[in-house]
Amino acid sequence: MLEQPEDLRRRLQAAWEKLVPGHPEIGVQLLERWNEPHRDYHGQTHLAYGLDRLEELGAAPLEYVAFWFHDAVHHNDTPSDELASAVMARELLEGVLPPDQVEEVARLVLVTINHDPRPGDGAGARVSDADLAVLGAEPSDYARTVQSIRAEFSQLAEPEWDRGRIAFTGALLNRPRLFLTPEGERLWEAAARRNLAHERDTRLAGDPSRIKDVL
Repeated sequence: MLEQPEDLRRRLQAAWEKLVPGHPEIGVQLLERWNEPHRDYHGQTHLAYGLDRLEELGAAPLEYVAFWFHDAVHHNDTPSDELASAVMARELLEGVLPPDQVEEVARLVLVTINHDPRPGDGAGARVSDADLAVLGAEPSDYARTVQSIRAEFSQLAEPEWDRGRIAFTGALLNRPRLFLTPEGERLWEAAARRNLAHERDTRLAGDPSRIKDVL
């Protein structure tokens, strides 16, 4: 059974209070952001999904905090959204975490602009992999994700949307690796490449409605 939105919201609030004790108001403010009405994909379900993936990857606490903030500002305007989210992290966490930890959270938020952390940046790799993990979901879940993202770009005409998705999927498929942690590569790399290739090929074939099909 799917978790109801209010149940999910309560679970996330409890998780925040465990992660950053004594500051429930920050969690409340962030969840207000994550539940803004214009968010179809980049909402609290994406937040919860990414936090669960971080757990699979063995993330440290600051990585969870960064994931809470990484889409705190979201208007489908990269990199402005991520830059504004990093600013928000610095503002809300000032005096809550030590300054060096606040800066680390902001840095990890900015990793999600390109999902290309430097070699050896284990924290950045885990945050990046968690953010992209949905690419390696079951085909039906991937298709629903694409539909949710499409809803956030409702202003685009279908040909423009298709061109953008063809470019996006092609760019990802051209990467040597989508997932930068050993665990992420093992769990999601092959499935993500299948999903991306299916979407790209479907759109190139001129029948984008087939993205709704289950492989």
